[in-house]
Amino acid sequence: MIDLSFRFDLYKSEPKLSRRAKRSLRNALRSNVWTNDSVDLVKFMNSEYYGEIKIGSPAQTFNVMFDTTWADSWLPSSHCAWTEVVCRIHNRYDGSKSSSYIPNGRLINMSYISMEGMLSTDTFHLAHVKLDNQTFMEATRIPMMPFIQYKSDGIIGLAFESKAIFKDVTPFFYNLIKQEVIKENIFTFYMNRDATTTRAGKVIFGATDRKHMKPGTNTTLSVIEKSFWKIEIDSIAASKNKTTYPISGKCEAIFDSSSNVIEGPAENITAINYMMNAVYVPGINKYAVNCREYAKLPDIHFVLNGNDFSIQSKYYVQRLTVENIEACFSPFVPNADSRIKYWSLGGAFMMEFYTEFDLDREVVNVGQTVF
Repeated sequence: MIDLSFRFDLYKSEPKLSRRAKRSLRNALRSNVWTNDSVDLVKFMNSEYYGEIKIGSPAQTFNVMFDTTWADSWLPSSHCAWTEVVCRIHNRYDGSKSSSYIPNGRLINMSYISMEGMLSTDTFHLAHVKLDNQTFMEATRIPMMPFIQYKSDGIIGLAFESKAIFKDVTPFFYNLIKQEVIKENIFTFYMNRDATTTRAGKVIFGATDRKHMKPGTNTTLSVIEKSFWKIEIDSIAASKNKTTYPISGKCEAIFDSSSNVIEGPAENITAINYMMNAVYVPGINKYAVNCREYAKLPDIHFVLNGNDFSIQSKYYVQRLTVENIEACFSPFVPNADSRIKYWSLGGAFMMEFYTEFDLDREVVNVGQTVF
């Protein structure tokens, strides 16, 4: 009699792989997996930098500022009242149109800036990767100033988690790390200073791009306060006609990736603008300069960890043309709150210098941008 039965050992263990074989297998599995992603930045009126992000299923598109001075993220809500002008003139998130929307409903009141809203959760989409279950605020009340003048709809915060206002909510960048969407716990900015285009560079999540940094110019700066990306400045000076004028001794500064301005203590800002013969313009908190003389204005030097990072007026002056009328403004403005003594280095600085924000090492790498 012939035995036609078959025996299958269902519990047989997998063959053991060598370390080399395991490494090859991992690399093969990762070959089609994105380990970083980037967002193209656009500049508006040479004063605001934003990029596109999509949220929900199907995706709703928003222009957002990737802001190193905020830790939380928010967008205008479809639930805002018809009287909310800022909300109404921007793209508004509508959870009822998204199958991946998860209601939260916790109310948020940021009374210090007159903003209110509620928390919601949905899927965020970058160009090639997605981030599941990201909680953000649907803003139902947004103050007129400064948001009425913004082209962007909302903010994606990139400050340290300790600065987050929304408690028990994982901020956007930390969620990228938690969900292993990116390979390295770092994000990078490089910006375009070309005034003839609205293209403003990129923000890269999970990687660096050192081809945009001039070799030999990198300076590593330790973060001295893990809320903002705050670093120490050795000194600040202005130079004109081969003469250098001290502006400030040792001080502190944060990076601001969302705006063009450089803010500082009023007495220091006044000294710089005095050298520029700038005239204060009430209502917009800016100083106007002579457009015909802007190229002759002083260079401003920030000494960081012993290295001189200087910005030139032909790049830092904000030049605007509206209906054939040209206006030029100094990027240097006083801190809105006189109690704040640190500086804020916005686009007028970051357009000149490629910048890496390294969360693991708690440092910022800064070098001359290659355009």
